Amino acid sequence: MRDFILGNEKVRNHLNDSIKKNTISHAYILSGDRGVGKSKIAKEFAMKLICEKHTGCGECPACRQFSANSYPDFFYMDAQGKESIGIDRIRENIVADVAIRPYHGKIKIYVIDEADKMTVGAQNALLKTIEEPPDYVVILLLVKNSSLLLETIRSRCIKLLLTAVSNERIKKWLIENGTNENIATVVASYSNGAPGIAKSMAESEDFAGVYEKNVEFLKKISEVGINDILEFIEELKKRTAGFKEFINFLRLWYRDICILKLTKKIENLVFIREESIILRLSREYTLKKINSIIDLIDETEIRLNSNVSGDTVMELLFIGLRK
Repeated sequence: MRDFILGNEKVRNHLNDSIKKNTISHAYILSGDRGVGKSKIAKEFAMKLICEKHTGCGECPACRQFSANSYPDFFYMDAQGKESIGIDRIRENIVADVAIRPYHGKIKIYVIDEADKMTVGAQNALLKTIEEPPDYVVILLLVKNSSLLLETIRSRCIKLLLTAVSNERIKKWLIENGTNENIATVVASYSNGAPGIAKSMAESEDFAGVYEKNVEFLKKISEVGINDILEFIEELKKRTAGFKEFINFLRLWYRDICILKLTKKIENLVFIREESIILRLSREYTLKKINSIIDLIDETEIRLNSNVSGDTVMELLFIGLRK
């Protein structure tokens, strides 16, 4: 699937205009959910800043170096799978480096992905650089939750909010790039408006298998025994996104049952391929029962985000669904 930034044209236009009008800020905060395009947009902006034509032409020496991840005046960092970004990494990789003038062009660009994972100490270490940056420095902080940044940092940055892309637009994009329509429909809804997540799911060799296992389990949910539940929980734990991924799937499944119960319109279903089982369940379940299940799913998600044992939470969920 071709690499492409889908959506958030308003943010991208703002950044492009700042280059054209020479109103580039020294610091930006790009906030939005995972997969919505923060990193891609930051790198697109960086490439245009260092491009000899300021268009991201892809042909000039600077663009070619950037595309090969070898441009000396661009630095990118993230949490590297850890829970936080500590003060030492900020001091060594940014604070100590900003005083050195650019090697190649007229600008140095620093992108800190997952910047909301910086410790308070790390943020305070970065603050002086943001307050008094050299005129050749641009810093982009990519965050899911900007409120986790210090107010002293937020107040000194241009804040740009990236929003979700519509399911229909993601679905169309996936189909145009060769994804089966049934899978594209589910993936688009599943991705919660994040093209990056949709793309990785559509390209995953495992997704079709995960989809089938989830559907097969849900088809017989009222009949499964405790051993079946425990086996399925172990299966979920082996998956990359684990329990949370299945919760999203479950919410869409019961959404379809509710929609068919209320409207009788199959064209509104996400799981259109499972029309017969969705129709049967919509007839068997009362609206009160469906609403209670959706409440149970919401409660489960809250518990998974707390310190409660995930196995226990999922076991209680499945027992509740089985009743």
